[in-house]
Amino acid sequence: MSASTVLILFLVAMVLSIYFGNQFDAIGLISMSFAYLIGVFGLGLKTSVVVGMFPAKILFTIIGICWLFGYANENGTLRQITLILVYRFRRFPSILPWVFFLIAGVICMTGASPYAPNAVLMPIIISICLATNMNPLFGSLMVNIGSYIGAQVPWGQGANIQRGVLEAGIHAEEVDSILWNGFFTCALFALVSGILTFLLFRGWKARVTDTNFITRPEPMTPVQKKTFALILVLVVLMVVPSLLGNLGLSALAALSRKLDISLVCIVLATVAALLKLADAKTVVTRHIPWNTLMMLAGVSMLVGVASEGGAVDLIGSWIGGNVPTAIIVPMFVLLSGFMSVFSAGSSVVVPTLFVLVPSVLTTAVGVNYHALYAGIAIGANASAVSPFSGGGSLTLANIKQDDIREKMFLPLILSAAALVLMAAVLGAVGLYGLV
Repeated sequence: MSASTVLILFLVAMVLSIYFGNQFDAIGLISMSFAYLIGVFGLGLKTSVVVGMFPAKILFTIIGICWLFGYANENGTLRQITLILVYRFRRFPSILPWVFFLIAGVICMTGASPYAPNAVLMPIIISICLATNMNPLFGSLMVNIGSYIGAQVPWGQGANIQRGVLEAGIHAEEVDSILWNGFFTCALFALVSGILTFLLFRGWKARVTDTNFITRPEPMTPVQKKTFALILVLVVLMVVPSLLGNLGLSALAALSRKLDISLVCIVLATVAALLKLADAKTVVTRHIPWNTLMMLAGVSMLVGVASEGGAVDLIGSWIGGNVPTAIIVPMFVLLSGFMSVFSAGSSVVVPTLFVLVPSVLTTAVGVNYHALYAGIAIGANASAVSPFSGGGSLTLANIKQDDIREKMFLPLILSAAALVLMAAVLGAVGLYGLV
């Protein structure tokens, strides 16, 4: 079977998987089925080869992270931290959007899901907007954009998915530098976007109309204090050895290589379970995103089969040979943003486009691949505010007022388009290759 035929089958399979998968909540299952049919009966691959494309390492990493933070979400630790911080800034309402902006970034920097800030912060920021005469869309965007700060942190869920793809490609020796560049450039994009959003919505004009709105929160319960301590342990273990190791401390660098975030999270989650910080069964069933994991597994297998058949190399070679070098990065930003509107950015779109990069580089001379990888990730994050994506859908789900929710649907779509367009412009001027 020719590479072009495999490409056509792959594209048809992706479209059908997303279309019917969204209707029956079975993108992963449908993708796995297509991977089996195309791989075994179309390409003649052994069944063991197709099964071997199941991304066990990536799934284990995500499960470990979600397992630990499931306890923090279930017992209200993350929400309580937010309430305490908000109370400290109650006399300066115009600063509150930036407080939530930073909290969202910090939550993601701990390794939590990029969607975690929405689940934790959105109900609070919407209420605060109503009490301070701010547009609820403004508060929603500041939380979503703030999460970009930590969305690409090298030990986070999204970066671990990217690490798995990169380690299997031609840039396996540069994985850390690529991921750190992605983190810093995504954080820079978040800062620029946050400033423009604040200016556009005139955030400095916020005024508290209900002085009793923000009251002193209750102190943390013993359970929440223990959970918070576990989160601090995770942050210290993930950040300190890595940062100090990069400064030349070889002992800490060696320790950092042994501190796999998935295994550390499993150990800390075990401690949380033994301490009974939340109902263990509820954490597993409610806070580990099984549908997302299966979607990631199915699409990864389908992409693996397409790559084995030469389809991925064919796409990359065409782009590299027909698209001017100067616009390859912004084009991939737009492509990533567009695809992420209809599918999961971190688990589906980014890995799919990352696989194309080596093929692009074989024909496109002079492309900064650090900037290209970063642009793909930033484009996927930028469109997450769309109501069709995880971030936007979580935003709408957390707004209890029907009239406000209906009014935010179209603005969220336009906001996603504006953010992706701005991301492409910043990529075109070379911002993503400066770090």
